[in-house]
Amino acid sequence: EKRGNVIVSRGMPVCSRELGITGACDIVEFYASRDGIALSGRDGRYAVLPVEYKRGSPKEGEMDLLQLAAQAMCLEEMLCCDVPEGCVYYGETRRRLKVPIDEALRERVRETVAEMHDLYRRKYTPKVKKSKACRACSLADLCLPKLSSAGSALSYIKSRLKEDEAL
Repeated sequence: EKRGNVIVSRGMPVCSRELGITGACDIVEFYASRDGIALSGRDGRYAVLPVEYKRGSPKEGEMDLLQLAAQAMCLEEMLCCDVPEGCVYYGETRRRLKVPIDEALRERVRETVAEMHDLYRRKYTPKVKKSKACRACSLADLCLPKLSSAGSALSYIKSRLKEDEAL
């Protein structure tokens, strides 16, 4: 889709073999730039800007920034370009937050991804830290945060055995 001199791609799939991750960018904007990349079927060269959309307002943690930086790193690998910044749009404030994708943020992405791969390799699923954000999360059906408050399977089995013994 073209908006003025900006080309907008929605739901763009991204991946990084180096990081071992896949995902999708909510929006990737391509701006005319003589230092940018060529786009198939388009004249000129373009700079790349990922934009992550969030319903609420900015959070205290850096999870939104890490997600954006991971998307930028995937785009760099896929498109052979530099993505020095991105934006997070917050629906509640109706504002874009410009985020520099600096080396410190990139290192935190690499550390987080390495931890994720280590957990997967060990077949360990960490406990869910249930919060009000769970209600709006697209992964709630996979994560099942309600089950985390139900207690362990072992305690459930023990309680059932005690009930059976009482009968």
